[in-house]
Amino acid sequence: MKSFIVKSVLAVCLTLCCLFYLDIMYEQKTSDPIAEVNKFNFVPEGIQIANMGSSHGDAAFNWDFLTKERNFKCFNFALASQPYKYDYALLNMHQNDLAEGGIVFIPVSYFSFNSEAVTPEDIEAISVRYYRILSPQYNPDYSLYKDLVAIRFPILSAGDKIFELFKPPITFPSLSENRQNIVYAAEANMEEGMSGNTISDNEMQLASENTPAPDPAPVSPEEMYGAEKIQEFEAKGYARYQRHFENKTDYFQDDKKQELINIIQLCKSKKVTPVLITTPFTVYYNQYVSDQFLYDFYTTINEIAVTQEVSYYDYSHDERFETNLQYFGDADHLNPEGAIYFTNLLMEEIPELSAYLATH
Repeated sequence: MKSFIVKSVLAVCLTLCCLFYLDIMYEQKTSDPIAEVNKFNFVPEGIQIANMGSSHGDAAFNWDFLTKERNFKCFNFALASQPYKYDYALLNMHQNDLAEGGIVFIPVSYFSFNSEAVTPEDIEAISVRYYRILSPQYNPDYSLYKDLVAIRFPILSAGDKIFELFKPPITFPSLSENRQNIVYAAEANMEEGMSGNTISDNEMQLASENTPAPDPAPVSPEEMYGAEKIQEFEAKGYARYQRHFENKTDYFQDDKKQELINIIQLCKSKKVTPVLITTPFTVYYNQYVSDQFLYDFYTTINEIAVTQEVSYYDYSHDERFETNLQYFGDADHLNPEGAIYFTNLLMEEIPELSAYLATH
C-alpha cells in the first residue's frame, strides 16, 4: 500500500513537472495575446492623476510630461473595450495607491452604457485578460477553472495551437523599446513632413519683400489630406459606428449607469476628484450618430453629473479635433501626437486639473 502511494505521488509530481515544462515552452513560442496588460506590473504608489476607460481613454491621455518633467505620479488604467465594471474593479483593487486630493478622469463614450463587445469571442477575450491583473476577490467574473486553464496553464486550452511547440521561440521587444519605437516613428514623420516644406533664408526674405501676405484661405479636409485619406477615415468611421451601434436595442442600461456611479462614489470615498469626460472624435465617426441618440446620451450623463455632483467635459465634437486627422489613428481614437495635444489642453482647460497642478 505504501509503495502504491509513493508511486502515485511520484507520478503526479512527474506529470506536473512535465506540464510546467510544456507550458513554459508553449508560452515562449506563442505570441502574447494580452501583452497590453503588462503596464499593470508598474502601477505606482501615490497616484495623483489617473484615467480609466476603454481604448478611447487608453489612446487619449499621455501623462509623460507630468511624470517626467514635473515628477507627478500618473497612471492610465484604460484598456481596449474595458467596461465600467472592470474600471471599478481595477480602481477598487488599487484604491490604496491613490493619493488623497488627486484626480481621476472617467471617459464616457457612446457605448459606455451598453456593451461594446457583443460576440462571445470578444467577451471571452476581454474577461480572460483580467485574470492577469486582478486578484480573484476583485475580479467580478472570476472562475477557478478559467484561471487554471486559460492563465496558469494555457497549454491546456491550446487546441490546434499545441503545434506551436515545434516552432522556434518568438522574442518580444521590451516595453521601453516599444515606447521608443513610437517616439522614433513620430519624429520621423515630423521630419518627413518638414523636409518637403523647407526654404532658404534668402528665399524667405525675397518673398517677404516682394509678395504681400495674403489672407489665409480656408482649407478643406480633402485639400489638406487628400481624397484617399478621407475615404479611409469614412470607412473607419462607419465600421466603428457599426461596432458600437448596430445589433443593439438598449443603449442605456441601468446596470452600466450604476457601475459609473459606483466608480464616482469610490473616488469620493478616497477623497479623489472624479471628472467625467468624452474624448475627441472625428466628424467621420460623429456623422453617423443620430441627434436622438446624442440627446439621450447627454441627458443620461448630465443626470449622473448633477446627482453625483461631478463635472462633465465634452470634447467629442471639438472643432480643434473633428477634421484635423493628423491627431487621429482612426475615426475615434487619438494617435500619440493627438494624445499629447489633448492632454496639454486638459492641463489648461479643466479647472480641477489646472488648479491641482498649480498647487502641487
